Amino acid sequence: MTAEQEIRSSLPRTWFPFFGHFPRLTEVQARTILEVLAGKNLVVISPAASGKTEAVTAPVVERLLPDRRNRFSVLYISPTRALVNDLYRRLSQPLEYLGLKLARKTGDHPRVEESKLPFMLITTPESFDSLLCRHTRIFKELVVVILDEIHLIDNTPRGDQLRVLLERLRFINQDIQYCALSATIDDLHIGERYFPNATVVKVESRRRIDRILLPMEENWPEKVAAELCKRDCRKVLCFFNARSYAESAAKLLDIPPFRNRVWVHHASLNRRVREEVEGIMNRGKVGLLCCTSTLELGIDIGDIDAVVLVRPPFNVSSLLQRIGRGNRRRASYLFALGLYRDYWEEFLFEAFFDCAEAGHLYEKRYTPSFSVVPQQIASYLFQRRRIGTTMESLRRVFLPIFGKTESVEQVFRHLVEQGVIIAQKPGIYFLSPKLERYVKYGKIHSNIQEKSFGNYEVYDVTCGRHLGTVFFLFRRFMLGGRTWETVEFKEKEKRVLVRPLEDVGATTKVFEGTGTVGYGYRIALMLKNRLFPDLEPNQFPCFQEGGHVFLVHLLGSSYGFLLAEALGMQGVDVTDLDGKLFVFGPRRERTTGQGSYLDSFPVPEMWAIRQVVQKNLGSFSDSLGSGAFFWLLPKELQVEDHLLAFDAVGLVDFLKGIEPVLMPAEKVSSRIVRNLVPSGEKRPAKL
Repeated sequence: MTAEQEIRSSLPRTWFPFFGHFPRLTEVQARTILEVLAGKNLVVISPAASGKTEAVTAPVVERLLPDRRNRFSVLYISPTRALVNDLYRRLSQPLEYLGLKLARKTGDHPRVEESKLPFMLITTPESFDSLLCRHTRIFKELVVVILDEIHLIDNTPRGDQLRVLLERLRFINQDIQYCALSATIDDLHIGERYFPNATVVKVESRRRIDRILLPMEENWPEKVAAELCKRDCRKVLCFFNARSYAESAAKLLDIPPFRNRVWVHHASLNRRVREEVEGIMNRGKVGLLCCTSTLELGIDIGDIDAVVLVRPPFNVSSLLQRIGRGNRRRASYLFALGLYRDYWEEFLFEAFFDCAEAGHLYEKRYTPSFSVVPQQIASYLFQRRRIGTTMESLRRVFLPIFGKTESVEQVFRHLVEQGVIIAQKPGIYFLSPKLERYVKYGKIHSNIQEKSFGNYEVYDVTCGRHLGTVFFLFRRFMLGGRTWETVEFKEKEKRVLVRPLEDVGATTKVFEGTGTVGYGYRIALMLKNRLFPDLEPNQFPCFQEGGHVFLVHLLGSSYGFLLAEALGMQGVDVTDLDGKLFVFGPRRERTTGQGSYLDSFPVPEMWAIRQVVQKNLGSFSDSLGSGAFFWLLPKELQVEDHLLAFDAVGLVDFLKGIEPVLMPAEKVSSRIVRNLVPSGEKRPAKL
């Protein structure tokens, strides 16, 4: 009996509905199925479109049949509503074949009746939070928890929220099998943060990436369309780094062969609008969907022919995830088309693509998020709203997550002082009536950061249809790929009445998405090695010119700003240039017989870094994605939360290992030009 025959015989009920339409098992399925049947807790790491979902779901269902056919047995947690909808479509047919009830719960599909629970429920972390608070008892007999695409939320406030929720779940039910699914990642310990005894199944399956890079010149939409036509690409995902760009570009891309077949998909659109677009793309043979990676990453809308990336993503993992969502039918290679604004973005594209092919992701080291603490304190108190809770119970909830509870206790005392938490009996705490009402309306379950100035619901005045949400109010703006003009604004109701406009260009101002801190500091080593391959890995070039010293650092704008400001507080005359170079004034020179140079990388002291963070809490909160409850932290923990998000301790250790190497200015410039400017170009490139 072959290995596949053995697996098939162990899946007598589920083989046909899950695998009957495929010629053979994929590698990840062959290596995972028997482990799941044995009841092990697993972390399954494999590239996108390799069959991870079926590798786990089929043996889970097999193991639970027939005894639990009519009982709530499987909780499937996925990061986004788009992924929940996709999983619901994919799993409906095999579960219906087996006579099993499947349901989903998201903000778009909120109803769950305790008397009519499904065999399997697919939900998001936020809806899981809501269920745990309101329907605690339904989890007492739960058997399996599946965590889908866990890498998309790990090392974020949402990831830590899920970690706390699973710890709370274990207070109710200890006998649960866990399976986590992830695309290719560096951190093989990811599962240990979410459940105990995690066995890792990792499949190395790298495909060659066939990429085309184009400059974003005035006619870039026509060039993109021409390249897609040349390869007969009819269904395309087009990723943007902000919603505003997705909205405005939809107009520009509405040209043959996609005329009247271009749509926009992001979380600010009304549910009905999003699901209409998903259905159109699933059914249609031609279409181009403009979407955002942070909000709809992982959306699967059928057989996608190509992926377009408008400007480089924020890290290698994001690039790999995006391009992996298309190209599902190609076994040997991936195809992507990248658009860049300048030579530096072209350089980043090439570097990220090469790293993705080699499997080098340079992910940020895990650090916990304090902003999840006030959110989960409120959520847990609401769960225990009838009997209250004690500080000791909260210590038990958070201890496995943070390793110690001093910070949790500090947040708790702060919330008591602010009147958010009240003691109705000595040592027994409850939510205040005001916050309890807030929780009842579902406002406490999400750690997704919102803009501080609020959002506004948009309605088409011509038909009364709800179109979606915007964050900035303009006389004219774009939403859902169309241009609208504001007719009336109702401040108290946060409602905007609009009418469609047909002849307004795509340059109309629109709302922006949340910012990003950019790539992690370790990527600077890789970028430097590509520009200066003859230097040692820890050596970075510097040169002197016009009485100043220039030091190439390539850390990105967020880290560049943080370090330059911190060094300035220590009296160092330094300026950051576009996240790529530090320029030191004459006071930083050190003169020897060989000239002026830096004998060590300037590393700011932690007190100075802390002061910079404290002065820039608001702007860093947006760029770091600090979570919706960041501002409920006491001020000192707001600073600590940002320092953790920057991984300030790791950053300082990293900088201490860097050795500046003095080089002639012309040599540094020539290396940069040679690596950034394509062959035959005469224009100098700006680093």
